[in-house]
Amino acid sequence: MSFRRPSLRREIVLGYSAILLVALSLFAGATYAILRSSLANAGTQSLRQTALAAERIVIPRGLPVVSVSEELLPPTAGAVEVLRRRTRLATGDELNIVVARTGHVEQHTLRSFALIALMLIPITAVLAAVAGRSMADRILQPLNRLVTASREIGIGGLSRRVDEPERPAELRELALAYNGMLERLERAVVTLRSFTADASHELRTPLTAIRGTAEVALARDRTADELRGTLEEVLDETGSMLHLVEDLLVLARGETAQAEPVGAVDLSAVLRDVQEVGEALAGGKPVQVRLDAPEGLSVAGDAGALRRLLLNLVSNAVKFTPHGAVTITARQVPAAEAAVAPAEGARAEDGGGFVEVQVADTGIGIAPDDLPRVFDRFYRADAARVTGGTGLGLAIALMVAERHRGTLSVESTPGVGSVFTLRLPALVKG
Repeated sequence: MSFRRPSLRREIVLGYSAILLVALSLFAGATYAILRSSLANAGTQSLRQTALAAERIVIPRGLPVVSVSEELLPPTAGAVEVLRRRTRLATGDELNIVVARTGHVEQHTLRSFALIALMLIPITAVLAAVAGRSMADRILQPLNRLVTASREIGIGGLSRRVDEPERPAELRELALAYNGMLERLERAVVTLRSFTADASHELRTPLTAIRGTAEVALARDRTADELRGTLEEVLDETGSMLHLVEDLLVLARGETAQAEPVGAVDLSAVLRDVQEVGEALAGGKPVQVRLDAPEGLSVAGDAGALRRLLLNLVSNAVKFTPHGAVTITARQVPAAEAAVAPAEGARAEDGGGFVEVQVADTGIGIAPDDLPRVFDRFYRADAARVTGGTGLGLAIALMVAERHRGTLSVESTPGVGSVFTLRLPALVKG
């Protein structure tokens, strides 16, 4: 058995009506009590005035009065209040005047008030409920449109947007937030589709090569040397595909990670390690890998991820530098200098400034048309297609930099070389 959940409109109307009903009831009860007390006081005062008027009629003018006292007596049958006024005269005589009132007028007034209150309170509550429903309908109309639009928007219609009402401000904020969420979802879906298409394309190439190699090997009998060569080709393609899958996993894990990177990282030591690997990669080429970095450079983050970022930059520099040098420079950017010209998107630690790392090469450079897209996933310029690679190295480097609240930028001149600049918030040592 299913129960229908109460709507917001119903909650608003019932709550508004209940509050008004309770407030009117309390007001009517308090007014009734005050009115009864006022009528009682007025009745007592009327008795006193009546007794005084009777005394003036009975006592001759000019006769001295020694003392006057008043007291309320127990009510008699048909009376609600009895007052006795005792007056002692100079002659020794005593005058007793007793007056009483029935309270009919008072009771009639109270009954009339109670009747009017009992009639007006429910009528007022009903009218308030009707007005409250109308007001709730008007207020919730934009919310109903938002619900209707949300039900109509599917995965293929994320480009749609809901109306943003001017009033009330809360619903406008809700609509703005919802449209912002749709925009983020749209970008995520477009990126996912592009990523899936690119990944499928990149994976299809080695898989096609493996299948073709296997079909050729099975077409006729092969010698042991020929089979060995075939298996080596399959192994090479498998290695390329494994490298691609590993890069895809790195990107996926980086995008789904929730926590900020923590832990002190000795960036100077990481740079020395990266230089040694760069020298090994440059073996056999007339390329020198140099390092110019002071000791004691520290940042907060993940040492492994930062090593991968820097190694991607150095390996790319070595790969696209036929001869010359790859220079790694690092320096501490003071907080004052960082405040004057902060890196866009980067946030310095309190008073710590930045650590800036540059990887410069004397290689072939990057064409101006390719420069805006070098950090895109699977994007490879013509020169990169010749040298191989997955097209994910710089995308991973940018992701790691952003995860560490830093920035990564590039400047390049074709035929002269490229300079990649990494800026990370410096770690403040307590």
